Amino acid sequence: MRRRDVLVGAGRGVLGLALIAATAGTATACGAEREPEVDPLQKPQEMAQADAELARAAATAAEPALAPALTQIAAERAQHAEALADEIARTAGHAGPTTTTSATAAPDATAAPTPAPTVAEVVDALRVSAEEATRVAADLSGYRAGLLASIAAACTASVTVTLPTPGGAS
Repeated sequence: MRRRDVLVGAGRGVLGLALIAATAGTATACGAEREPEVDPLQKPQEMAQADAELARAAATAAEPALAPALTQIAAERAQHAEALADEIARTAGHAGPTTTTSATAAPDATAAPTPAPTVAEVVDALRVSAEEATRVAADLSGYRAGLLASIAAACTASVTVTLPTPGGAS
């Protein structure tokens, strides 16, 4: 339908006005259905939070010599999650969170208790997080790339320096 036909029809009564209203509503609705873009830092942020929780849980069951290292890794990964959340909020134009909270559900009293994660599981998670941070950083520039590169380096250092090799204690 041509615009001229719509305008001419509008002069012919209520039917024309209804047609204009329907056309205007459709045009507006089509533009409003855009999905918000996911920030590339979102996945590394979620991984950092998950790693913090994993290391914290592993520290509770680890041998006494490894518990402090796992606790430190949990704190570092929580800081990474917070720094990433702050950057995501900053670029979105929102105030960043002041603290990172974990949404953990209350344990089910009827379910069998799950074993605490091992050091090897923490090492594997840190390796995957370092690889993901490196991959995402390669597509970014400036502060965001530097932030992810620093996080990748910290994860790698935790694996290679702080925790024992896979053949060691777990």
